[in-house]
Amino acid sequence: MLTIPNHRLLTFGFIAFILIGLEQGLLGLFMADMGTLLARSPEDLGLFFALHGLGSAVVTGSALVASLERVNSKRIAIASLALSLGSALIVMGDAWILKLIAAPLLGAGFGGLSMSFNTLFVTYFSQKNAGLLNVLNATYGLGAVAAPWLLSQGLLSGGQLFAFIAVLSLVVMLGAWNIDDRVPNTAIVQDGNAELLRIYPLLVTAFLMLFLEAGLTYWLPSLLSASASGEGIAAAYMSQFFFWFVIVRLSAAALATWVTTLGFALCGLVGISLSLGAVLIGAVALADTSFTGAFMGLIFPNAYAWMLKTGGGGTSTGARVLLSAIAGATVGPWVLGWILPIGGQASVLWVLGLVSTLAATVMVITELNARKYRSMRSQ
Repeated sequence: MLTIPNHRLLTFGFIAFILIGLEQGLLGLFMADMGTLLARSPEDLGLFFALHGLGSAVVTGSALVASLERVNSKRIAIASLALSLGSALIVMGDAWILKLIAAPLLGAGFGGLSMSFNTLFVTYFSQKNAGLLNVLNATYGLGAVAAPWLLSQGLLSGGQLFAFIAVLSLVVMLGAWNIDDRVPNTAIVQDGNAELLRIYPLLVTAFLMLFLEAGLTYWLPSLLSASASGEGIAAAYMSQFFFWFVIVRLSAAALATWVTTLGFALCGLVGISLSLGAVLIGAVALADTSFTGAFMGLIFPNAYAWMLKTGGGGTSTGARVLLSAIAGATVGPWVLGWILPIGGQASVLWVLGLVSTLAATVMVITELNARKYRSMRSQ
């Protein structure tokens, strides 16, 4: 693994996360508009999001192929190029096949940059990874806020934003060309069964979390567009959602000395469950729940740091966790695309609320088991 100057890692990590934030903040809105313009069904949109997840799975899963991993020191550069090509393709004409080709390329860019920089930040800044990891992911939130805000204000179109992502992704590809994200696993495990018992619940947790996050961020624009009459309400909602997302991640960075990563993640999951429950009983309108972005902002970066610590760290552990997360991000929107026409908005919210509650439960049980295991080892 190359020695990386901290300023380069910080600079290109922040730029990369702004780009994937722009892509995520824009994607659900852009595809909701495309679905209307091209008369595509919820199942078609679900397929697009599934292919996006598949692209992320391929680039992340490559870290688990030992022969490929030994020679692949350019994952960040490859992911940046994929993000650039996908962003260019998605705005080329109205042919649906072009959108489907763009989807896995965008996913590869998102998954590769997310895995690489999250793992590097935890590794290189291990003494304060919770703080810097939240700052890194707050820059993701900045991009996710900017995209729907620019759209809602009519300052830029979706096509122009994707063109910007395409160009700046090439800058990241060149600037981060020599950054090697391969980090060895530091855990020395002699008992294979014990390792499986530790990693399996982490994979389940990661799957559930990204099922939840992708389900909310990809489908909220469509749910809001279907239930609201005012133009631009979905874009305004998503801008506010990701505004809260950024604020809470910066706050988490400041509070990381006193609050554990596990504590942050559990607060986020419980908050999402309670918020969706309030919508289902009619206490809060869905259009008034942009504050749930604050809860969502607490979940994944903190859970990822907790999972790396619990699972032994390193690129291989991170790849397994993120591959499971990507599976959740792939399956979640696709499944919800089939559930929505059958059970309506309430069924989608019920599923997401249950997934959030289940993820929190698995995390608590896993942490208790991990503490018990560490106690036994120390005796």
